[in-house]
Amino acid sequence: FLLHAFVVFLYHYFSCDRIAVYYGVKDAIGERKWLSRHYLDMYGSRAHVNSNEETKKKPVVIFLTGGAWIIGYRMWGCLLARALVPFGILVIIPDYHNFPKVNIKGMVDDVDMSIQWVLDHVEEFGGDRNRVVLVGQSAGAHIGGVVVAKKVWDWIQKQKSNKGGGGSNGEDCRHLKSTYSPQQLCGFITTSSPHNLVTMRSVFHRHGLSASVQRSIFGGVSCSNDDNLIDDVVKSVAACDDLDVFELWSPYHLVKKCQTEYIKLISEGNANRSSSNESNNNESTDQLKDIFPKLCVIHGTSDKTVPVEEAIEFLSLLSNLQIPALSKIYPGWSHTDPILEMPMLGNHLYHRDVYELVCRWTGRRITETDDGIGFYNGNTERNRSEHKSDNAETIGMMDDSSKAAEGDFNLIPFDETHSILRPICPTALVEIARVCNPF
Repeated sequence: FLLHAFVVFLYHYFSCDRIAVYYGVKDAIGERKWLSRHYLDMYGSRAHVNSNEETKKKPVVIFLTGGAWIIGYRMWGCLLARALVPFGILVIIPDYHNFPKVNIKGMVDDVDMSIQWVLDHVEEFGGDRNRVVLVGQSAGAHIGGVVVAKKVWDWIQKQKSNKGGGGSNGEDCRHLKSTYSPQQLCGFITTSSPHNLVTMRSVFHRHGLSASVQRSIFGGVSCSNDDNLIDDVVKSVAACDDLDVFELWSPYHLVKKCQTEYIKLISEGNANRSSSNESNNNESTDQLKDIFPKLCVIHGTSDKTVPVEEAIEFLSLLSNLQIPALSKIYPGWSHTDPILEMPMLGNHLYHRDVYELVCRWTGRRITETDDGIGFYNGNTERNRSEHKSDNAETIGMMDDSSKAAEGDFNLIPFDETHSILRPICPTALVEIARVCNPF
């Protein structure tokens, strides 16, 4: 049904401004580069950029594709890159190993390594390392959420170590090898993400991921022969009960544990002060938000693969921890609508939202008057029905905290009439394909 659309998709993928770059370890033992998953696609880098001119460097989007942790591939993000590159965004889509080659730890390590590579090398290709936004969809959003939470955890442990308190013991298995800080990411946009693996287990089972497969992905020892991906910590996870295994790799629970550890950090710092426990807790949650990058949660109400309640509960958690998060809920959108069906129909609402968040978070001004882009703080206590519109539901109160600085380089406004954004498949065929789409 979507043959015509995929012909356009493939033609663009192989003919557009795209280069494949190896981000893995050079001269890695046993690494066959031509078969490696340690490659990323970089879109929009061929335009000449003078690296000495700060204002000419492009904002960067790192997009993590989904695929149920099993069939992920960097090509799946082609339509997002196709929509953003004409408006001055450098889009980078890294590959990562899938199960059963590795388990979740291997995937997280791959994504973490790719982010480190981008921050170290993107300016060689015209990007701005100080204006990087992480975006993920489905399993890619889950992996990105784990990476962000782990980086916050590592930052907290480093602060505790610097203060002489020592880090946490090895039971958490949340230490990454990268050296960048979570604050180096301007923002993280999570789309159709399973934030809480514990509550998602039965949903995964209904969609064909048996309990044993789930445990192998999130708790078993990696199938890779790479010893770097099989350490004692991962092996010890296999001995944990199911609840512990899924909490270890669940962004929802990782964020909660970051908050707990940060309270301990503040308490240790105030040990010699005459302050109450309540004031310590308030101080910790007020400041924890500054360690996380800016956040936005996007989800469709008709998502049967990952129910929209996942987004609502995650937003509620962030609100309770006083971590600001923008949100957007698309009425009637399915799991893959943001990245597949809607762009094929010429509906680029998701791409527009990503673009405008990048402009907002990276301090770029859109040349037209910005009347507000419709993103709201994630206050889930308000009735979602109060915010229905033709385009999307928004939750909570408007966040105007990110204002562009005067004199910043202007980006052209996102124009959905651009020729590259025209529909590439008839509506009738897309609707028929929806019925067959397992997601």
